[in-house]
Amino acid sequence: GSGKTTLAQAIAEYLDNDLGAMVKTMEAPRDLQLADRITQYAPLEGDLEKTAEIIFLVRPDFVIFDEVRRARDFEIFADVRLAGVGLLGVTHANSALEAIQRLIGKVELGLVSQVLDTILHVEAGKIQQVLELRMTVKAPTGMQEELARPVIEVVEFPSGKITHEMFAFGSEIAVVPVEGLTQAISPIKALAKDSLVRNIRDWIGVECQVQFTSNTNANIYVPDNMVATLVGKGGANIRQLQDDLGGISLSVKTFDEMPKNLDRPNPYWEDTQERRSRAGKAWEHSGKSRRRKERKGRR
Repeated sequence: GSGKTTLAQAIAEYLDNDLGAMVKTMEAPRDLQLADRITQYAPLEGDLEKTAEIIFLVRPDFVIFDEVRRARDFEIFADVRLAGVGLLGVTHANSALEAIQRLIGKVELGLVSQVLDTILHVEAGKIQQVLELRMTVKAPTGMQEELARPVIEVVEFPSGKITHEMFAFGSEIAVVPVEGLTQAISPIKALAKDSLVRNIRDWIGVECQVQFTSNTNANIYVPDNMVATLVGKGGANIRQLQDDLGGISLSVKTFDEMPKNLDRPNPYWEDTQERRSRAGKAWEHSGKSRRRKERKGRR
């Protein structure tokens, strides 16, 4: 193996022998070789959640969780950590960053840095990388200050260099490399562009082109006959898109107004049935359907 379990075992022995801390383990399967005074718990009745309940009653100083595999394991890991117990978990991942990403979705974004504050990537028996997480409120790198939001910074130890930022972007959790912001299009803009193209394709069934004119402004180019549909009544659809993207200002234009240096996507519908379906989605999204249902309810 890479040495993860061996490192966890060495840390457990250090905490027990050198610090005199009360150490317990949660293992599935049980394979750590430790002193008898360190109680090693297997899944009670096949359930690690029941093991965690016993851990809460014992109140150890530190728990070694070997290993965190399934989604439920990550949830149990978070419960134990948030209960105030010192916790070291072992999991499989190709990198320290991927280990963090495995936790996303199992724990609310605002709790990630409380559940996980230090990540060690062990490979070939050596610690190859150490990352730390810290929560702050700011505009993600590449965005303007008015788009500030909770951001988790992924910091490399010991240099203190910020390598990635994690934040809510619409309905998704974005993990964006900070170093990539020197590219022609920043990861933030690339993420926003992909989200716009995907949403517009789902709503009205056509491909579009997106051009950022600044960090907070973008032009959307669509076929001439779809401008009104995309904007929506009173601008309802475009406002929803802007809100989903954290307040980026959007302007809708036709392909005829598109700069020549941008590639023109296919402006045609895929098929008639798909067109009807997606037009219905755009209509529902505009709020007309909801208002009509409300009027029926009042009758």
